[in-house]
Amino acid sequence: MPLIFHWGGPRHGEIDEVPAELLTSSVLVYDGPRWFGVYQRFEPVQVRSTPQGPAEVWVVRE
Repeated sequence: MPLIFHWGGPRHGEIDEVPAELLTSSVLVYDGPRWFGVYQRFEPVQVRSTPQGPAEVWVVRE
């Protein structure tokens, strides 16, 4: 399962495993229950090294 590094917004700096089928779009929408938010793939694609492994950077969409 791919890892996502969140940049900005309520999950700034957090890393999550996200099912690959949710990443077919350039927009990732979280609809709760903890919080709501929309993130988009950082362009050009950027990958960061994290303790969990390489994670693709997605930025909050405002």
